[in-house]
Amino acid sequence: MKPGTVIPGFVDGGEWAACFGLSWMDLLLYDNGRLEPRILREGGQYLRKVAGTMGVAAGRNEITAAFLASDAEWLWFVDTDMGFAPDTVDRLIESAEANGSGVTGGLCFAQQRDTDLEQAPFYGQRYRIIPTLYEFTEIPQTGEKGWRHLPRYQRGAWQQVAGTGAACLLIHRSAAEAVGPMPFNPITLPDGGPHGTPRTFSEDLSFCVRAAAADIMIGVDTSVRTTHYKGGIYLDETAYAMQQETLIQAKGHEIARLAEWAARKQTGPFGRFATVGHNGSDRWTGGDRKDEP
Repeated sequence: MKPGTVIPGFVDGGEWAACFGLSWMDLLLYDNGRLEPRILREGGQYLRKVAGTMGVAAGRNEITAAFLASDAEWLWFVDTDMGFAPDTVDRLIESAEANGSGVTGGLCFAQQRDTDLEQAPFYGQRYRIIPTLYEFTEIPQTGEKGWRHLPRYQRGAWQQVAGTGAACLLIHRSAAEAVGPMPFNPITLPDGGPHGTPRTFSEDLSFCVRAAAADIMIGVDTSVRTTHYKGGIYLDETAYAMQQETLIQAKGHEIARLAEWAARKQTGPFGRFATVGHNGSDRWTGGDRKDEP
C-alpha cells in the first residue's frame, strides 16, 4: 500500500452533470499541482462503472473489489451529479485521520418525498431537502426499524453518525477490508417494516450497517461542502437553510392564523373559552372544536 494515495470511483448511467465534470477537472488539476499527487501518480487510476439505478450496488461492489486489488490507501466514492471543491479529497483525508473514522462523508443533501403534505394537484409530488446524516432508530408503536436523517447537524465540524450516503464518501483500505465482500448489497430486515413486514435498506446505508458491525467508525465532516444537481435545483447547505427558514415562517403563519381564529371564536385547543365569576376569571369549558378551520 502506498500511503496517502487515492482511487476515485463512481457509478453513472452514461451522463455527467456539468457541475460534476467541472469539479472533477478542477480536482484533478489541483491534485496534479501537489508535490506528491494522490490520484495523478504513476500507476494511479480512477474506477468507473456504467450502470442504471438497479446496478448501482453491484457497481459499487465491483469498484470496491478493484480498489482492494490496487496499491491505494483510500477509496473515494463520488456521484456524477455532485459538485465539490478542488481540495475535497485532501480535506476528507485530514478529517478522517484527525478523528479516526474509517468511513468519512462530506456534507451532502438528498430529496425525500414530503409525506407530511397532501399530494400536489395534477399528480404532482412534494419533496423536501434533507442532509444525509442518519441515525438508526426504532418506532415502538409499530416495530419499524430504519434510518432517520438528522435535521440539526453540527455545522462546519466532524460528527459521528450511524450512517450516511455514498455521494461523497471516503473509505480507508482497512475499513473496506473489514466489511467483507459485496459490501454494498442491500440488506433486508425481515421485521424492519411496519408490524413485522420486511424492509430493505439502500446500498449505501447497507454498507454502513456492515461497517458498524465491523466496528468501523463513520463520520461526516460538514465543513466539506458539496452541491447536488437535481434538474433545475442544486441541493446544498444554502438551499437547505432557505427551506428550513421557509418552513419556520410557514409554521409561524399557521400559529398566527390559529391564534386569530381562537380569538375570534373565543376558543382554544382544549375547548371553549368562557368568562365566569365576578372577578372576570377565565376557565376552559371543554367544548368541541367542530368549527376549527
